[in-house]
Amino acid sequence: MEESRQESWSEYLDKEMKNKLFVRFVFDPNFKEVEEFAVIYLMIIDNKPCEVIRYDCNKNEAVNVHYFYHKNPEKRYLDKEKSFSTLEEFIEDIKKNWRNYQIKYFEKKDIFI
Repeated sequence: MEESRQESWSEYLDKEMKNKLFVRFVFDPNFKEVEEFAVIYLMIIDNKPCEVIRYDCNKNEAVNVHYFYHKNPEKRYLDKEKSFSTLEEFIEDIKKNWRNYQIKYFEKKDIFI
């Protein structure tokens, strides 16, 4: 039986459980580095998850970020390597800045909290 190379987990960022961090990554075939990943900040609005920001990459695509809080969602490629340290950097960014991303998302919708 082949060992799974994919791992994922999530955690709430607030007590109200309305803001969530989701992380998924795939090890390379040797289980030494990361082959692809996604680090996503989700808000639960009307009982539905809404993506606010997503850092990701895969086997065929470089590291990039999707900003869903702009009026027109935006995707930018980043000068970062596919590595566990990059993955950890993005996790920490969301944990530290999710409130700012939330404000930007609501500004886009013309909703103020």
